[in-house]
Amino acid sequence: MTLWEYDIKSIRAHEWVQMKKDLNEIGFEGWELIKLSDDMNENGITKAVFKRPLDYVDAL
Repeated sequence: MTLWEYDIKSIRAHEWVQMKKDLNEIGFEGWELIKLSDDMNENGITKAVFKRPLDYVDAL
């Protein structure tokens, strides 16, 4: 059985290039995007939920 670690991070969603950069950086750390919030603040920041297997952390 896979055990998961979860995290919620802020993402710059107002510009596609920045959003892609943020998501790629988080993905390189082993995180998989689960959901993006529909809400965005006045600075174009939204919340995103990520998960990664707990054994990924042990492999670092």
